[in-house]
Amino acid sequence: LAQVHSPASASLTDTTLLAGQGGAMSTARSRGSDGRVVEQVPPSPSPTALLRFPMSDKELDLKAVNTILSSAQSREKALKIVQYSAKLLAYCLVRAAGNLPSLGKHFEGLAKNLSTARRFFKFFRWFKHFEDIADARAEKDSSFKQLLYLDVAANLVADVAEDITSLEKVGILKKGVLPKRTEYYSNWCQLVLAVVEIMVSRIKARRAREKASAPGASLEHKRKNSMAQLELSKYYTDLVKAFWDCELSFANEFAFILSGLFAALVSTHKYALKVLK
Repeated sequence: LAQVHSPASASLTDTTLLAGQGGAMSTARSRGSDGRVVEQVPPSPSPTALLRFPMSDKELDLKAVNTILSSAQSREKALKIVQYSAKLLAYCLVRAAGNLPSLGKHFEGLAKNLSTARRFFKFFRWFKHFEDIADARAEKDSSFKQLLYLDVAANLVADVAEDITSLEKVGILKKGVLPKRTEYYSNWCQLVLAVVEIMVSRIKARRAREKASAPGASLEHKRKNSMAQLELSKYYTDLVKAFWDCELSFANEFAFILSGLFAALVSTHKYALKVLK
């Protein structure tokens, strides 16, 4: 909707408030090529919108929620949030007095069931890493290019190792078919992957920060910088999780749970943002 005014009726910096069905609405005025002032009225927000999705212009309305839920990756990451929330509850309740420890055992079982359910979503996830080879080839920095190739290889090995472990975890293979330490060695693959991902993400985060701090940086660059910093912090928490999974002596269970919950929140936001674009 646009309303045209004469040049004398308003300046370029004018803003007005129009009353509508949804309440007051801000409008902006700008001068066109013919010298006349054009008043731009923004579209009304969706009546089903709940809030704006963080780091985007997308409204989190019913359509957006359905779009997010239609993505298998988004659902798997959402389950991860529930899983580690259940783990956190279980950790606290089993250490409480009275009858609460029995409730904690219930949440421990829930967390294990959710972990198994997530494994179905993650089968054949390693296929997507072949798409990353093109990005590695396009990289101009030779040393970073080699690191990207290493990242692809580490992801492939870690995901294939997790799939092999899942075959027994979900009951496709009978227990005892795989060697007893299969999951343990799979966890070590995840630890190596976390280290490689940190090395890659540090470089990506530095590049994003440089673009965002440049004079006249766009909002998109600033948002990408925020996402890059969040993703880097997520890989640090993946490393903390891997310490516990690999049964290292200095690992802490509470740190493992908090790290898993934080990583789940960041990953869910990341994949939801992808499907909303």
